[in-house]
Amino acid sequence: MIADFKVDKKLELRRKILHISVGILIILSAVLIPQIKWILFFALIFGIFLSVVSVYYELPVISFLLEKFERPYYKKVFPGKGLLFFVAGSLLVLKLFPKEIALASIAIITFSDPLFSFGKRVFKGIFKLKNFKSMILGFAGGAIAAIFFVSPIKALIASFFAAITESFAIYLGADPVDDNILIPLAAGTVLYLLPI
Repeated sequence: MIADFKVDKKLELRRKILHISVGILIILSAVLIPQIKWILFFALIFGIFLSVVSVYYELPVISFLLEKFERPYYKKVFPGKGLLFFVAGSLLVLKLFPKEIALASIAIITFSDPLFSFGKRVFKGIFKLKNFKSMILGFAGGAIAAIFFVSPIKALIASFFAAITESFAIYLGADPVDDNILIPLAAGTVLYLLPI
């Protein structure tokens, strides 16, 4: 079970900025660098290694970054989990789906997830409750970002299903950062199956 989180607004804002920045970097790299899958794979392995070491030792630069961007709970049990799951989710969709679908899926997680929690965010045990305005904002942000890679109707459908998937996952007790894998996979699967 996930521990209760006390919301630090400045920390959450920094995390949103980092999330969007990393997403844009992955998208640009996927467009420009043919070997992006290998780069993400080795980045993920190296990141997991740093995460494990960071639980037991303070690494100068890593500790500073964790202090600025990581929630206190995860610093103790899985430092950098959100970022590592984001890289893992991006790598999965790039491996599983055609490039335009993968890029649209990464675009959806890049912009929808921070916007989903833009408004009031309440943590209570394993449940994450989001107000309706934030959900609409996240849905719209994901759809607009995905339009750069797929048709508008596909972008809207994929973003909608990504939002539904996240809502059900959180309701059923998923870790709040698991959506960094769930959202791109859900969006990618829907886009792959769409006949239009």
